[in-house]
Amino acid sequence: MAVKGKYKTLYIFLFVIYMAAVAVLCFLRPESLPEVDKDTFLGIPIDKILHFLMFVPFPVLAGMVFIKRDGRTAANIATMLILAVAGAGIAYGTEVLQSHTEYRSYEIADFYADLVGISAGTIAALTYIIHIGTRK
Repeated sequence: MAVKGKYKTLYIFLFVIYMAAVAVLCFLRPESLPEVDKDTFLGIPIDKILHFLMFVPFPVLAGMVFIKRDGRTAANIATMLILAVAGAGIAYGTEVLQSHTEYRSYEIADFYADLVGISAGTIAALTYIIHIGTRK
């Protein structure tokens, strides 16, 4: 999760591609997507699992862009928490924008699934940050 060095451009590129993919998935017409509304896995609707999976990478990829691998663990943790809040804002924003289309709708359960994904990704990123902070 380093910002400097030869990988910074790659991290930014991956994050931009990821955000573009999220935008496309959130605003495609439903007829362009496979029908998953009635399917479940372990009692969880597949569309909620997909929302979860769509937002798990957000904090990890955002962290790769914004976190500095310089031993400032407290600052990096604060940055990750800010990124998690930003991810929640993006997730909520997509739901609100979908409500203004003729072909998508606002679903609070989708937002909750997004939040669980963001939380899982944030926990993974924080675990890594704390690990690199204690490796001195």
